Amino acid sequence: MNPAATLGTVLLAYLPAAVSPGPNFVLIAHTAAAGTRRAAVAVALGVVAAGGVLAAVAVFGLGGVLARLPWLAAALRVVCGGYLAWLGVRLWLRARTPEAPDGAADRGAGETAPARAGKAAPPDRGPHHFRQGVLSNLTNPKAAAFFGSVLTATLPPTEPTAVKATAVALILLTSAAWHLSVALLFSAPATQRWYAHAEPTLNRVVGTILVVLGVALAVTP
Repeated sequence: MNPAATLGTVLLAYLPAAVSPGPNFVLIAHTAAAGTRRAAVAVALGVVAAGGVLAAVAVFGLGGVLARLPWLAAALRVVCGGYLAWLGVRLWLRARTPEAPDGAADRGAGETAPARAGKAAPPDRGPHHFRQGVLSNLTNPKAAAFFGSVLTATLPPTEPTAVKATAVALILLTSAAWHLSVALLFSAPATQRWYAHAEPTLNRVVGTILVVLGVALAVTP
């Protein structure tokens, strides 16, 4: 297979994995609707950066380390699952926090739902949100399945280094285009106004999803 066909196969394999809803989508959309565009973009960039690391690890064969050390893979799975569950519990606790007085929904995209409700965490801490995005993707079982099996199957180790590097760059660009689009869409003022009214219920729904995903990741071999 020539390089162009190989890269096309990689892209066709990655697109469904990127756009299908999962923990990354949930976290970016929730941050965008509840917070600021800047915070959501930071989360999205963290997701993209982690995806690049996972792609490079898979493409250049470093994933063999985990294959040779199953105890390390299991430990990472438990830690990552615990982190997702912790995020979910935090959202449930946030849903129990009393809301701010009326008028909060009329504020623009520059102000956040956490700030409106008087919550402690500043929404625009770029490094904090970037780390959230990184950890979300590193703990994402869908990402692990894709990079650990599908990508390695569509990009054999016999491919030249230049093709492998181009594949990683292609994944990064595709991931950035999709996840940044989600951040921009859900941080629109209209979306934030709607979210201001539905925040407690949505926090519980999103929190439950994250807890279930975290527990499933931690206990599934």
